[in-house]
Parts: sequence; structure tokens; C-alpha cells
Amino acid sequence: MTQQDSRSDPASTVGPGHDWSAVERATAAMRRLNQALAGRRVKDEVLDEVTAAVTAAADRLEQGTLRVKLNDMLSRPYLREIYEGQFFPLPLEVGDEIEFDPFSIGGGQLHPASVDVRYFKESDDAVTGLAVVDPMFAGPPERTHGGVVALIIDELMGALNRMRGRQAYTGRLTVHYRAATPLGEPLHLRAWIHDTSGRKIIQHAEVHGPEGLCVNAEGLFILRADAPPVPKA
Repeated sequence: MTQQDSRSDPASTVGPGHDWSAVERATAAMRRLNQALAGRRVKDEVLDEVTAAVTAAADRLEQGTLRVKLNDMLSRPYLREIYEGQFFPLPLEVGDEIEFDPFSIGGGQLHPASVDVRYFKESDDAVTGLAVVDPMFAGPPERTHGGVVALIIDELMGALNRMRGRQAYTGRLTVHYRAATPLGEPLHLRAWIHDTSGRKIIQHAEVHGPEGLCVNAEGLFILRADAPPVPKA
């Protein structure tokens, strides 16, 4: 079946309120597998057994129809609203957790290779986050890959836009690496609105590890063309 064919197959679409619990269990198992393979030494014969088992599992999964991410996202009511042009802030209290994009590699619980990141409302104009980066995402030894750090920050800023009821796309992300970003340690994240003008949103962000500031950043986001302009900050 071609990708075009799968898009018209009813089995490739999901409706609002779709139960993703089986996918969540499978993706959690896959993340565990990825981390174990990247982080453990085992005998070659064990690796060969794993290869055979994973290959068989992949053969079974590839018999399914192709998923279309937009269809998946529309199964989440708050995501459906924003894609349909209903730009309302999420009904959250201070301290509530934000589900930004459950299918994203940046922290999605429904992605098989995602980084462990969670986002929380700090105020109407700021979010915090907590991340623990597995060693499989290392760049230089004992350090988080700089591209993964940028991914985390971009997702954090995206969570702030989503919390505020905005759909905006990254126009520019400037990341300043101040110190090594550690692996396997709690990272405390924060992003906040710095300025707005028309369709432009400028955010600032910081990442702190156990020894202090690791990264600060500035992001420019451009609102969807049909979105109402953001009031001046």
C-alpha cells in the first residue's frame, strides 16, 4: 500500500477521544529498549537474539497502515480546537502540567524515542520544565548533545505558545551554551514571553543543571496567518 493509499484508508485515521493507551505502552517499551541498547554492554549472541526479535516485531508493525500525524493530533480535543482556528488559552492552574505534543520527539509520551521532558504552567506568560536526558542523547562524552538541548528549548517555548492558545512556528532560535548540560541529572527549564508585535512572539529561556546555568536562548515565533495578533507585551 502506498502512502497516498493509506491516507484514504479509514484505518489510518482516528477520531476525537481515541484511546492511545496501547501506543503509550509500546512507546515506553521502545524507549527502554533504545536506552538499554545504547547504554549497556552485552555479549554478541545476546545482541543477535535482540536483533532477531526486533526485526520480527518491525515486520509485524510494518503490516499496518501509515499514520498521518495531523490525524493523530486531531484526536486530542485541545489540539483539534487550535487547528480549527479556536485560539483559546488552555484551562490550566498555576503548577498544572502542559501536554504540548504527545507525538513529539521532544517529550511526547507517544513517541518511541522521545526525551524525558515535562512542562508546567508558571503564569499566563511563562512555563517551567523538568528534563532528565538519558545518556543515549550524548554529544561529547558526559554531555547532552547541543542539538538535543536546542530541541528541548524549542519544545519548551512551543509549550508556552500552546498554553497561551497560540499556534506559532519557529522563525529563529538562538542558543547560547554557557556550560556543559549534564546527562542523567535533573534539568530545570524556564521560558517566558519577552516581547510581542503583530504576528511575532519573542521568548527567552534558560536551562539550569545542578551546578547552575547551562544554556540561555532567544526564540522568534511567527503566528499562523489566520491567528489574531498578539497584544503588545
